[in-house]
Amino acid sequence: MLTLKRFMQTSDTPAMLPALIARLVLGIFFFTTGFNKLFVPENQQLMVDTLHDAGIPFPAMMSVVVAFLECSMGMLLALGLFSRLSALTLFIISGVALVTIGIYTIPQGLTLIAWLSWLFYLPETLYMVLSLLFIIWGGTLYSLDSWLVKRWQSMRQIVFVEG
Repeated sequence: MLTLKRFMQTSDTPAMLPALIARLVLGIFFFTTGFNKLFVPENQQLMVDTLHDAGIPFPAMMSVVVAFLECSMGMLLALGLFSRLSALTLFIISGVALVTIGIYTIPQGLTLIAWLSWLFYLPETLYMVLSLLFIIWGGTLYSLDSWLVKRWQSMRQIVFVEG
């Protein structure tokens, strides 16, 4: 059964310092790219054009939705708040970008090894792998998820001890 504790539980071991750095970098990356797509007019139009060329329906509306999700979920991931949900959202965005745009930048007629090399060179692939880590691990070190779980456990202990 999925409980709030299990959903937001994270690891606080010092060995998770690289994961903290990866979470911050990935979150800040998506926050800044989403922010630029929302508030910089040239980037807004570029996003609409990209979605139109990729065959995404309603490109004007979807560009705002995707940019908002990148910005907000990137910020939440950087803070370590609702890390699994944020990472899942960013994983899906990266996956859609990979299959609608990124994969078509790979040249035709390559051997399997060469094709995989190109696939792993695409940034969307890396974003998906990093997001997958946080879907599984949660917020890791210094996340608001971890802090909230500890507070919730303390409050629950107080309620059940006094009640």
